[in-house]
Amino acid sequence: MKRLCLMRHAKSDWSDPSGDDYNRPLNARGERAADFMAGYIAASPYVPDAILCSTAKRAMQTLAPLAKRLGKSAPVTYRDELYHAMPDVMLEEIHAAPPKASTLLVVAHNPGLVLLAMALADDPDAEVALRVANGVPTGGFIVFDFDCDDWREIGEGNGKTVFFGRPRDLMASGAD
Repeated sequence: MKRLCLMRHAKSDWSDPSGDDYNRPLNARGERAADFMAGYIAASPYVPDAILCSTAKRAMQTLAPLAKRLGKSAPVTYRDELYHAMPDVMLEEIHAAPPKASTLLVVAHNPGLVLLAMALADDPDAEVALRVANGVPTGGFIVFDFDCDDWREIGEGNGKTVFFGRPRDLMASGAD
């Protein structure tokens, strides 16, 4: 079995709308959400043993607290290709994931992330499907299980949605 976790970067800073999108940092809310999600993921059954992350500043800042918590147990590969990638490019990156990894986390951006999430699931319940179709919010985290032993077998319609959460809901529920 392979487990794929998708996470959208946390809330970014738009105080300078003329600034370069690629180098846009997290805002204070995004920093809090990234730290919270790091604690949540590190204590969950969804702990990755390999990570792929966009090289955009906000994606790397989102991952930083989790990478710090996990240390060397989850090597991180930063990929320029994940910056605003569409599902086909994301799948290429996933297919090239370390074969020994059983749980992979991909930190990236919408709209590609939500399009990939919608394409992967073969059995989402109606509520989860509707929430995903409405968009993966900043800091959103989705987990899929795949009945396969090779990352190259992951494709459209062969994943089972296991979890979908967003920082605001998880913080409000008191989840740690």
